[in-house]
Amino acid sequence: MVGVVDIPAGGATAMSNTTLKHNIKCFSICLIVAVSNFQYGFDTGIINGFQAMQGFLRVFGVPSTDGTFVIQTQFQQLITSLLQVGLIIASCVIGPFSTGLGRRAGFAVASIIGCIGITIQILVTVQWPVYIGRLLLGISNGIYVNMTVLYISEVAPAHLPFVNLGGFIGAIVSNALQSNLTKHSYQIQLAILYVVPVWLFFVVWMIPESPRWLAVKGREAEAERSLIRLRPGGTRREEIEEELKAIQEAISVEKQVATDVIWKDIWKGPDLRRTLLCIACATFHAASGVNFLVGYGTFFFQIAGTTKPFTNTIILQSVNVGTSLCALPLARRFGRRTLLLWGFGATTVSMFAVALLGTLAGASAASGKALVAMLCVFLGTYGATIGPLGWAAAGEMAANRLRSYAFGAGMAVGFFFAWLTVFTTPFFINVDGLNLGAKVAWIWAPSNLVTFVFIYFFLPETKGRKLEELDELFYNHVPARKFSSYKCRSQLLDAESRQDTPSSVEELPDDKVDTNDI
Repeated sequence: MVGVVDIPAGGATAMSNTTLKHNIKCFSICLIVAVSNFQYGFDTGIINGFQAMQGFLRVFGVPSTDGTFVIQTQFQQLITSLLQVGLIIASCVIGPFSTGLGRRAGFAVASIIGCIGITIQILVTVQWPVYIGRLLLGISNGIYVNMTVLYISEVAPAHLPFVNLGGFIGAIVSNALQSNLTKHSYQIQLAILYVVPVWLFFVVWMIPESPRWLAVKGREAEAERSLIRLRPGGTRREEIEEELKAIQEAISVEKQVATDVIWKDIWKGPDLRRTLLCIACATFHAASGVNFLVGYGTFFFQIAGTTKPFTNTIILQSVNVGTSLCALPLARRFGRRTLLLWGFGATTVSMFAVALLGTLAGASAASGKALVAMLCVFLGTYGATIGPLGWAAAGEMAANRLRSYAFGAGMAVGFFFAWLTVFTTPFFINVDGLNLGAKVAWIWAPSNLVTFVFIYFFLPETKGRKLEELDELFYNHVPARKFSSYKCRSQLLDAESRQDTPSSVEELPDDKVDTNDI
C-alpha cells in the first residue's frame, strides 16, 4: 500500500523550522531507513496478485471444473492475515526490544528474520510451511515499521514527507509475471524482497545511531557525535549542545512522568474521553475497508468480472501514489477533522456505488469500468485523507503524560480490526463462501457512514492547538464542534498582552513567528 510517512513533530527540536534542502544530509539518512517500508508495501502488493496468478495456484491451489486452479478460502485467509498477526506480535515486543538493542540493531534483527521468512516461501511447495514464512515476514515488517517511525521521529526535523511505493511497484511486477504458469512466476517476486533486508543489514551500521537512544543510555558523547553527523554542515557547536540538552531534559521529564503514571489512568476522568477518541481514530483504517482492497484487490477484480484485474490494480495504486503526495499540504491547510470528514464522505459514497453496481448491474464490461472508477475514488480519497491522518489524529488525542499507554491501546485495537478484516474477507467474497463479490461493499458502505457521523459529532479539531491548550479543552469538557472557536486561557492572556503592548514596539517579521501548521 502506498502512503505518506508523516514525521511527528518533536523529534529534532532544534532544527524543526529548517527546510528540506537545508537538512538534505539528514533526509538522505532517513531515506535509507525508510526503504524498510518498501518490504511491507511490496509484499502486500504481490500477495494480492498471487491469489489470481495461475503459476502460484498450480502449486498451492486446487483444480476447478473449468480446468484452471483456484485458491482455497482457508489458505487465502492465512497467507494474508498471518502478516497482520506478525505485525501485532512485533508491536507488542518493540518497546523493550528497541530499548535494549537500539535502533540499528533492531533493523539488523528484522533483516535476518525477513530473509528466513522469504527463503521459506520461495523453497516450499506445500501449504503449512508458507504459514511460518508469512508469520516471520510479518514480524520482520512489524519491526521495520516501528523502528522506522522511532528512528526518523528521533533524528529528523518535523514533517519531512516520505512516500512508500512498495505496493505500486509490487502491482507492476505481478502484472508482468501473471502469464507465467510456472512456479518462477511467484518465486521471482519473492526473491525481489531480498533487496530490502540484505541492503539494510549491511548499510544500517554506516548510519548514526539515534541520538535520543544514546542519551537514554547515558552515552552523551556518542549522542553528540551522532547529532553532528545528522545535522547540516556548518552547524555551530552551540546548536548541537542546545539540541542535546533539549533531548536530555525531555528524557528527564518522561522518566519523572513514568514514575507517577499507571496504565489505569487512561480510563479515568477527562482522560477517558481522550483514550476512547484515540482508540476510535486508530480504527479508522479498518473501518474504511481499505484492508479488504489492499489485501484482495486483484482477486476481487477477477471474481467481479473485470477483464484486466492486474491492470486495474496498477491503476488503483497509481491513483493512491498521486493523492498521497497531497496529504501533508492539505492537512496543513484544512486540519485533521475537516479532511477526515471529506475523506469518509467520499469513501461512503463510493462504497455505496460499488455495492449498487454489484447488486444491480451484474458482471459486464461497462459495470467493470464503473467499479474500477468508484474504487479509484475510494482509494484516492483514502490516500489523501484517512491513510496519513488516522494515526496522526490518534496520537494527538491522548494526553501527553499518557500518550504511550493510550496510543498503545489504540494500536492494539486498530491492528486487531485490520486482522479481522483480512481474515474474514475471503469467506464473504469467495465462490465457496457467501459469494458476495462486489456486494461485499454493503458491509463497508455503512461502516464508512457510521465513522463519518462519529467524526462529525465527537472528533475535535486539533489544528493549531498547543498540548497545554488541548489539556484545558478536554479538562473543561468542551464539545468537539466547539474546539475551534473556544478561547483557551493562554490565548486570552496573549490577547491581553498584545493590547498592553505600546504601538511603538516593532513587530517581529513574519519569518520569526513560531507557527504550528498542524
